[in-house]
Amino acid sequence: MSSASTLTLSGWRWRQYGKANEDWHQCAHDKPTTEIFTDLIDAKIIPDPFIDENERHVQWVGEADWEYACDFQYEPDSGHSRQDLVFAGLDTVATVLLNEEKEILNSTNMFHRHRVDVTGKLRHGLNTLRIVFKSALHYGRELERKHGSYRAFSGENSRAHVRKAQYHYGWDWGPLLMTCGPCGDIKLESYSSTLIDVFADARVSDDLSSASLNVRFEATLDQDVTTKVTVTAPDGNVFNTNAALSLAAKESRGSVSLEIHEPQLWYPVGHGPQVFYLVDVAIMNRDQIPLHHVKKLVGMRRLRLVQQPLKGESGTSFFFEVNNKPVYVSGSNWIPGHSFLTAMTAKDYALAVDRCVKANQNMLRIWGGGIYEHDALYEECDRRGVLVWQDFAFACAQYPCYPEFVATVKREAVDQVKRLRQYCSIVLYAGNNEDYQIAEMLNLTWDREDHSGDWTDTNFPARTLYETHLPVVVAEYAPAVPYHPSSPWGGDGTTDRTVGDIHQWNVWHGSQEKYQLWDKLVGRFVSEFGMLGFPAAKSIRRYVTDPAQRYPQSRVLDLHNKADGAERRLALYVLGNIRVNSLDLDSWIYATQLIQGECLSFAVRSCRRQWKGPGQEYCGGQLIWQINDCWPVSSWAIIDFYGDKKMAYFMTMRDSAPLALGISRSTPELKKLKSPPPQILAPPHDLAPKTYVCDIWAMNGTLQDTQAQIEIRLYDISTGDLREENSMGIQSLFSNRTTELMEDLSVDDQTAVQAIMRDAHDGHVIARASDWPQPLKYVSLCDAPDVTVSVLDDKLEIRSNVPVKGLVISVVPDDRDVEFEDNAVDVFPNDVYTIVARGLKKDDQVEVRYYGSEF
Repeated sequence: MSSASTLTLSGWRWRQYGKANEDWHQCAHDKPTTEIFTDLIDAKIIPDPFIDENERHVQWVGEADWEYACDFQYEPDSGHSRQDLVFAGLDTVATVLLNEEKEILNSTNMFHRHRVDVTGKLRHGLNTLRIVFKSALHYGRELERKHGSYRAFSGENSRAHVRKAQYHYGWDWGPLLMTCGPCGDIKLESYSSTLIDVFADARVSDDLSSASLNVRFEATLDQDVTTKVTVTAPDGNVFNTNAALSLAAKESRGSVSLEIHEPQLWYPVGHGPQVFYLVDVAIMNRDQIPLHHVKKLVGMRRLRLVQQPLKGESGTSFFFEVNNKPVYVSGSNWIPGHSFLTAMTAKDYALAVDRCVKANQNMLRIWGGGIYEHDALYEECDRRGVLVWQDFAFACAQYPCYPEFVATVKREAVDQVKRLRQYCSIVLYAGNNEDYQIAEMLNLTWDREDHSGDWTDTNFPARTLYETHLPVVVAEYAPAVPYHPSSPWGGDGTTDRTVGDIHQWNVWHGSQEKYQLWDKLVGRFVSEFGMLGFPAAKSIRRYVTDPAQRYPQSRVLDLHNKADGAERRLALYVLGNIRVNSLDLDSWIYATQLIQGECLSFAVRSCRRQWKGPGQEYCGGQLIWQINDCWPVSSWAIIDFYGDKKMAYFMTMRDSAPLALGISRSTPELKKLKSPPPQILAPPHDLAPKTYVCDIWAMNGTLQDTQAQIEIRLYDISTGDLREENSMGIQSLFSNRTTELMEDLSVDDQTAVQAIMRDAHDGHVIARASDWPQPLKYVSLCDAPDVTVSVLDDKLEIRSNVPVKGLVISVVPDDRDVEFEDNAVDVFPNDVYTIVARGLKKDDQVEVRYYGSEF
């Protein structure tokens, strides 16, 4: 008797299906997963779709059918009575044949996982697996003809019928590249008895003093077995079940429970350690010979989504509580990291989560138009303490709900929730992205008083998925994780700022409010908001190969900007706020990145300000749209496709820090308003003199009360003269909330305000914040500022004789591997700004750019 064995298939070859005498092409790599676009690029049959206008020239790929094949060896083992082929994912319309004559699987859902019994179907020695992938475009159009058209925003309407990553159809930040292929691992498992699925369900008591660990598993058995569960605590203590569990042949389920006193708990980053219990489940035959075992890392935490009344305001809170501690969320939305998912590596996912943590972010929302992400991403989020908001894979469409569609979606949900439920970082499942907003836009039937649970006969049939089928799956397979029917969702429609979450797009989309009004747009939880910015110049040089096309309005750069109306909206926000004396590419990149950073940083500060302590959690968090790109593009991302951090990355990083300062400037009249004033026709110039006031607050996201010195300085922007200095002395900053420091500080339209937080004991700078008159285009700048940058090993020191806005440092040439820990800073007189820059050498050349330096 031998233990189970696993072979991961690789060595794929491919060709276009249905072409007479088409030769097979061997993949240029030996990876277990692959897809047609990367293989066509490697074979030099198509140009790289990410470069220049090549996206236009490769659309035929998605209209064609393709096939893949690989060979593998199988030698029978007398101790193995069964063989299964296990498929982690097939993209998307796939027919699988074993040794040509045996059709063993048909799949039309990219998110399904398959286990196919091939016992008795394998040859001794060489076997061949062949997979035919039909065009998902053609398949979706056939379904559309059969079941009717359902409206989709972004991509063609037929996508609503196809269970494939929806962003493959094109989005307002992504290309139309309909790829296909064996995108998930395919394994041959040979065994006599095996564990199919193991779930260690940890429930922590209300007072955190104990935890129950219920280990449930599914198995395929051809003999009587005993099961042993061993749990090793983070400190090395070992827990064993009192007695081995016996299972008879053909039994398929079992469970074992343990009680753990004083459990060691897993916390989000910044709130405590990320520790794990190792759960080892083994099955043995009657002679105690191991047949199979599965190991799981389990983080134990008590989780709640808190929606309760608030002091002094209508509606309810929306925040996460982990281990009885409220957690303010400052994070981002995550789209797939590449248009071709098999190009991503575990290292790429680890780097992405590392950048998230270094940006002082503690949550990623896995957006519903992408995929249920690779295990490597969730593993890294578990390890680093980054919370995960997981959407189901629906986005921006009126989805159908006919019986075949319901069946495939229910299976998809079960497959994916069972896969993901072990990750302690997942704290919410949401039914979809913006589909209720689509219902509002299309005036679909959405009777909030109708709680029948079946709306399949309405023109909003997918409501039955979101409010009936999906919550049932989550309740059964991941009962400790809250379910939210949609994002956004709550209250009186999707724009209700007092209940649930909102997507706040009235800056950029919608009413296109001034970003200086962001403090009037805050909701209980803002799960999307953004501002578009161009990528770095060195990134643009990588995907725009013709220097003649490297100007902001070029045909190539417009192709690599999918946002509807982007040219007009960028002009609205850039030209309405800052001086632009040149439209050369470098100046436009800087201008759009500065506006993006100014907008997002004020939004983050405005949201964090509303985290005011118990009963006053008026905003529970904000998630920037978005942290990453799937191809080289001008988008809302704060890190471009090639990994270059935009100014907004650093600006929001500082505003999301555990200890941070916030400043807002307003007129007394505007400050009183709870919402943006109506946009009405008005004279082009308001001649009445204005007075301005600033509020200043401190944000303490730590779990300890802190003593800090606070200094406030007011400077004349054009001369650098210090107009006023206010040392507030030692201030008590209470833990896990915002503390208001100063209200109605009077300023004029030529004064910049700097606030500094210092350690109460040794005086070192903990945080800085600044505020400038708005719009910046009216501000009188110094004609010849004295800005100096001292380049040292692994750091820079920056000094200025006048206030300087948005100073960006880059190394020349820009191919040097230097990691800036900060950038895009405001520098003030009498304050040396030090930036750590790992890899920098004191003889390196740097380029300095700041607002006004390009005039």
